[in-house]
Amino acid sequence: MTEHPAVYLYRYFFAGEEAGEGRLEVRPQPGEGVKATLTAEVNLPLPKTRQRWQTETDAEGFSLYFAERVEGRESRVFTVERLEEEGLVLVTQGKESLALPFLVPYHDPLSLLLALPRLALEPGGVARFPMPGGRVYVERLADLEVNGRRRWHYRLRPGLTLVELEEGLPARMAQQVQDHVFEAVLEGVEEVKRRRRWV
Repeated sequence: MTEHPAVYLYRYFFAGEEAGEGRLEVRPQPGEGVKATLTAEVNLPLPKTRQRWQTETDAEGFSLYFAERVEGRESRVFTVERLEEEGLVLVTQGKESLALPFLVPYHDPLSLLLALPRLALEPGGVARFPMPGGRVYVERLADLEVNGRRRWHYRLRPGLTLVELEEGLPARMAQQVQDHVFEAVLEGVEEVKRRRRWV
């Protein structure tokens, strides 16, 4: 998405009504992968929730660590960690943990989103990626034109998520939730100032 740390600001809509806002902070690690955090305040559909997704990737963009925290009526935490030296993937939900064999590099939901701009897919092309517990299919749809600008258009399955990229940035994401559509629309981009180090 970017070679420099940046924050992407999103506004959410559900069934056409404003439903909250999100903040995606992406920090490339020179010579390594990327660290990214998506923080979302979602007001619709009820109940109101606060969600936080974190990913850390390797240099090829595959997931090393993923965490999802959802706070609403109750809180839940889900993590997936790649323990390459042990040949394991550790999946933890609450107090329960499960160790799976590490067979091939895989994506988590956030690392996949960050990887889309680097995908070499022509319209009509499909790529398949492993995910813990399954797989995801990415299909490149016909390009779109929005306000005179070209957007690459992707469909992700399962879950039927549509993603529009403009100049390599996720400009719009849409997902079917029950009988309605949940959308995330890019509102702006901010450069992240370097954090001061105290001596």
